[in-house]
Amino acid sequence: MSSYERLYNNADKDAAAHGTEGRTRRRILFVSLGAFALVFLLWQIAPRNETVSSLLYPFRLLVTFVHEAGHGLSALLTGGRFIEFRVFPNGAGLATTAGGNRIIITQMGYLGAAFFGAILLFAANRVRRVHLVAVLTGLFFIGCALLFTGGEGALLIGGIGLTIGLWSAGGALRESENQMQVIFRGAAVGALVLTFVLVRDNVALLTGIVSGTALFALAAFGSRIVVTFLLNALALIVGFNALNDILSLWNSQSTMLGNVPNDALAVARLTNLPVNFWLLVWIAITLGVMGASIWFGIIRPTRQPH
Repeated sequence: MSSYERLYNNADKDAAAHGTEGRTRRRILFVSLGAFALVFLLWQIAPRNETVSSLLYPFRLLVTFVHEAGHGLSALLTGGRFIEFRVFPNGAGLATTAGGNRIIITQMGYLGAAFFGAILLFAANRVRRVHLVAVLTGLFFIGCALLFTGGEGALLIGGIGLTIGLWSAGGALRESENQMQVIFRGAAVGALVLTFVLVRDNVALLTGIVSGTALFALAAFGSRIVVTFLLNALALIVGFNALNDILSLWNSQSTMLGNVPNDALAVARLTNLPVNFWLLVWIAITLGVMGASIWFGIIRPTRQPH
């Protein structure tokens, strides 16, 4: 084969590869738009439809989980401690921290959720190994749940460890000891059930474990298109619900959870600036980071020449 023929064949291969990449990016764009349409539709009809509200309830808990984790992780990043956080059945939440930069920590509930949504949206559409993105997101939820939701996290780790130990011990017995195998494995199932009974009231822990496990299953069994679609839906739900929650504070600026003021009121007291000022800043930042992730993660790649 002449050098000219080799060059010609290589050019054909490059063109085919670029064409395939272009089609993939366009497909991902349509998937992303579908995810956005789904989230937007559910968001609009939820307040008037109890069935849809119930359907979105797990996502409400998940958004609160990310919000409170944002407070705690920002405490760690600014030199403080993340003691624990709670998610309540009504969708409210509370994070307990010590030290760190209070102004940053107070803002990183709503803004943390916005950054989470923006980063996830960008990664889901630009990282080639999108299944790895699902795994890392699952690790985020499970890690926060086990480490920062109080003593029940350690109890869950111990209970699962005991379950695995008992099940393994039963499996290691000889076939002639079948009755003992049944006893060990029955004890393993009992230990697992008892563990979840003991931690059932810790909504944050269960939310993180269930969400993380679902993301692991998605990474293991989902196709690229399915994984991309569901990660986009998750990113949009968290990111734009953060915006929705900020807007809801506009008419309820004095809302408190017991003696704890809402984040906007708390940061206003810390800075002696009006609550509305901070709400406008948060709205601008949320729209900015979500818009940037949509542009750089979805729109711009499809406009680039191949």
